[in-house]
Amino acid sequence: MKGYRWVFSAGFPFEVFTRDIWLICLSNVIGAFGEGLYFWVFPLYIRSLQADYVQLGLVFSALYGVAALGPLPGGLLADRFDRKKLLILSWAPWIFAPLVYSFAQNWTQLIPGAICWGVSMIGAPVVTAYVINSVDDKRKLTSVLTFVWSSYSFGYIFAPAIGGYLATVIGMQWVLRLSTVFAAVSTGVFFLLRSQHPRRNETENQRRPLPSIEEKNLWHKMLLWAVFLTVVAFFMSIARPYVATFLDEQIGLSEFHVGLFGSVNFAGITFIGVAMGRLGDRWRKSGAMSLCLLLYIASIVPLLVIRETFSLMSIAFILGGSAVLNSLVSSFVGTIAPQNKQGLWVSIPQTLSLLATFAAPYLGGYLYSSSPYYPFIISLVGIPFLALFALTKLRD
Repeated sequence: MKGYRWVFSAGFPFEVFTRDIWLICLSNVIGAFGEGLYFWVFPLYIRSLQADYVQLGLVFSALYGVAALGPLPGGLLADRFDRKKLLILSWAPWIFAPLVYSFAQNWTQLIPGAICWGVSMIGAPVVTAYVINSVDDKRKLTSVLTFVWSSYSFGYIFAPAIGGYLATVIGMQWVLRLSTVFAAVSTGVFFLLRSQHPRRNETENQRRPLPSIEEKNLWHKMLLWAVFLTVVAFFMSIARPYVATFLDEQIGLSEFHVGLFGSVNFAGITFIGVAMGRLGDRWRKSGAMSLCLLLYIASIVPLLVIRETFSLMSIAFILGGSAVLNSLVSSFVGTIAPQNKQGLWVSIPQTLSLLATFAAPYLGGYLYSSSPYYPFIISLVGIPFLALFALTKLRD
């Protein structure tokens, strides 16, 4: 019993997890595993459908462009309707994305599937709002939210290697159809959730209305964090889409080792993400954010010079730690948002960061065509200043 208490007090606050939060984590693991079977090598599949590099970019532009339009309406809907139903409806198009991919005969026929994937991003702020309202102790919210999103990356850890093996045995088309099954099961888990009606939670908020000037100050603080996340996402997205290409073309890793790099990277997202969430609750969220940015520097710099495979896998793990910034910002925004506007508030940083993710790869592609090293060097330029800004100017 003493050891059990130690896990909860010194390790992780699982005592605040509800049945519904665990179900969301389960859905994340199942869905991410299915998606991970193909997504890491998806660019290679696009190329196999007679797409050149520009056309490959168009497919991803459709994917991320539509995704950027999803969070804001998703947040507005999350503040008005049953979040359980919204999760089911928003996740449903996700089921059809890999199925559409599997029947494509050329790269243009991938676009409808990419749109289905992007539409499912409507559910991202709904998940965040659902979890926020399920946690009574808001002091532990950062830990809970980062764990929830880390459960998604956990599902990715083993999937790329398994998917690559299955592709050689049954073909990528059947791997995509298998992914469809996992997406359907993942969505089906949401039927087990309890309904969560936001209007039922507004009674207390109406009894103790937030002073307008205080809400205005919090709104400005939220926008500051959202803009900060957007700038960070832009710099990182200049280089991130070209990591696998760099490993393949410049370092000369085999397809197996490129896939292994992806698996280790998602392991870093999972475990460092949980640690950062805990750090954000115990210390400062802005401090955890700054540390994540430093991990990005600590991974990209050696990536450009190291060629030894084992060392590269260590870099992959550290690089994963820089990918948890979104969940840290979402948890911070969730703690300061008015109860009847949580969905809207958390959707704003998600929308802006996705817009940056959509735009930055164009610059990265131009830089990569000049030199494979340029996207990584340019992406590092603003990171030290952003880390310093987070530590000194942003406040929990």
